[in-house]
Amino acid sequence: MRSVQDMFKDSMEKIEADKFDEALPALDDIINLDPLVTSAYLQRGRAHWEMHRWDLALKDFNRALVLAPDNADGQWTVGLIELQLGNFERGWELYDKRWDSKLFKSPRLKTRLPEWRPWRGYQSVLVWCEQGIGDQIIYGSMLRAVRKCTKKVTAMVDVRLMNLFQRANPDIQFVPHDTKIKNSEYDSQIAVASIGRHFIKQLSDISNYVSTNYLAHDLNRVPQTKAELRAKPDDFVIGLSWASTSPRIDKHKSVTLDELVGLWDIPNAKIVNLQYGKPQGDIKPFEDKTGKIVHEFYTDNFFDLEGVAAAMSLCHVIVSVSNANVHLAAAMGKPVYVLDANKLWYWNHKDGNRSLFYPSVKLFPRESMTAPWTKQIEELIEEIKKDRGAA
Repeated sequence: MRSVQDMFKDSMEKIEADKFDEALPALDDIINLDPLVTSAYLQRGRAHWEMHRWDLALKDFNRALVLAPDNADGQWTVGLIELQLGNFERGWELYDKRWDSKLFKSPRLKTRLPEWRPWRGYQSVLVWCEQGIGDQIIYGSMLRAVRKCTKKVTAMVDVRLMNLFQRANPDIQFVPHDTKIKNSEYDSQIAVASIGRHFIKQLSDISNYVSTNYLAHDLNRVPQTKAELRAKPDDFVIGLSWASTSPRIDKHKSVTLDELVGLWDIPNAKIVNLQYGKPQGDIKPFEDKTGKIVHEFYTDNFFDLEGVAAAMSLCHVIVSVSNANVHLAAAMGKPVYVLDANKLWYWNHKDGNRSLFYPSVKLFPRESMTAPWTKQIEELIEEIKKDRGAA
């Protein structure tokens, strides 16, 4: 009989290879042999989570927390699952344990200022950014709710987003994320991703406290971008982003251009590249292989979000996997069709296939993190055709 160590090693190798169901028998055996092995519950919960078996995942993670109540990684993960299931009170409480998790890499602001609470008499709050571009945008949707109950709101954001936020929110001050802050100028502070626990306590709160059209592009950038794209009056312009570059989960969220080739069959479709990072290297091999053209405009899609936003303003629709481009386009109010791996908690909250956080977003989630995208891509293309015909 194999040792527990060998069984656990084998299960971890399968999990890292995305063979989540194949990892379960060994983890089951470990738990049957020793029901006090916390790591086995954590990894079995992870496998169930990746395969979208939320209740089983939550059961395993909760068992792990009984055995190791101070395990910050487990607490943070349970928080994410609870948020995904709409159990917001416990979800937000445990989500705040992210700061103690070794897996959470975003730095915490060093400050002695008390944490902001609504309607507690605070007059000036510093909202500081954390995590990536997409996180700053979606949680930034609640900045207007903060402003309604606080006289002065200053938000630290990635410098690439600063003016996009500022144009749409003139009564909030936006400063670069690396600005040196004087604590004497504020009486409170809060991390941007912690705002939600003060406002989102049930699903109906999302529409009450989350803003729409809270990013605005630079009108002065549009003429040059329009000239570069050379769009004709009858062109149906589709902005396309097919890959995520998030560490560890990028491959789960990404598709290939070959899988999306059906977009070029939409009448008068003009496909515009909105992709950033290394996946842009996929374009030439795809064009050489298929003869399909991915149109470019002349900017850096990673650093120049102002240029990307200007291009998005010229698109009729955006098609993307779950990445920063979805948040950027959706916060501008653009119609967005999202191939969703359903890993991120906020995409689980929708009305039909419309996101509650972004009403202009339509979601096409796959069954699990390892399922093929074929069905979702077919449905997405048909939905675009249907919506276009109704426009």
